[in-house]
Amino acid sequence: MRNLIQFIWRQHFTLLFLGLQFVSLFLLIQNNSFQRANFLGFANEVTGGAFELVAETKDYLSLKEVNENLAEELARLKSNEKQSFFGLTPWHRIVDDSLFGVQYQYTKARVVNSSVSQRNNYLTLNQGSVNGIAPEMGVVSNEGVVGIVKNVSEHYTSVISVLHSRTQISAKLKKSDYFGVLKWNGKDAKIVQLSDIPSHVDISAGDTIVTRGAGGIFPPNVLIGVIQDFKPIEGTDFYSINVWLATDFKKVSYVFAITNSMLMEQQELESNQTQEDD
Repeated sequence: MRNLIQFIWRQHFTLLFLGLQFVSLFLLIQNNSFQRANFLGFANEVTGGAFELVAETKDYLSLKEVNENLAEELARLKSNEKQSFFGLTPWHRIVDDSLFGVQYQYTKARVVNSSVSQRNNYLTLNQGSVNGIAPEMGVVSNEGVVGIVKNVSEHYTSVISVLHSRTQISAKLKKSDYFGVLKWNGKDAKIVQLSDIPSHVDISAGDTIVTRGAGGIFPPNVLIGVIQDFKPIEGTDFYSINVWLATDFKKVSYVFAITNSMLMEQQELESNQTQEDD
C-alpha cells in the first residue's frame, strides 16, 4: 500500500495530465457529433476485431469436434448411397423399398498413426472391434481407397495401406470397365501401378480408375485415382500404367471402414466352387 502511495506521489503530475486529457477527450466527443461518430466507428472496429479474433480462436479449438461430427455424418451418407444397397429385383432400384437391404455400411475412424516412406506402410485407426471393425474390411477416405484392415484390437485397428508390397486391389477403367490389378512398386507414395490392361484398349492420361468390387472388400466404383502415364510393355500385349492416387497419404486424417453384409456368403460360395474344381 505504501509503495502504491509513493508511486502515485512520484507520478502525480503525469497521472493528472492523463486524467485531464481523458476528461477533455470525453467532453469533445460528448459535445461534438462529428467526433462522436468517428469515435464510435473506431470503437466498433476495435471491438468487432476483438470479437472476431475470439470467435476464430473458439472455432479453431473446436475443429476436432467439428471434424468428428462431419466424419460421422459422411459415414451415414455413404451408408445410404445407392451403391450401398442391393436389390432382390436387380432391374430396378427404389430407396427404402422393402426389397432392399444395406450391403455396405461405413464406420468412421480417425488416423492416429501412419507411414508413407517404408516399403510396407500401415495406418493405425482409433476404432476397433467394439465399433464393429474386423479384419479384411476395406478402408477408404473421402478422396478414395486407403487400404485393407489387417489386425484389430478392442479400440484400435491396423490397416495395410495401398502403399504396401502385398496389397493388391482389383481395379478397372471407369469408362470401359476393363479391369486389372493395382499394386505399388515401392517408389513414389503418390503413384501406384495398374497391370493386366490389354494394349488394344483405348486409354488416355487422366482416365479415372475405380475399384472393380471383386472379392467383396470394396464396393464397385470407389475412386482410386487417374492415369498419369502409360506405355506398352515390350514383348507383351499389355500396358504398363502409372496411376496418380486420389488419396494423399501424407494428409489423410479421417477414414471409413466398410462392412459388407454379404461378404461371407460370397466367400463361402467362391470357396465351394474352388473345392468342386479341385
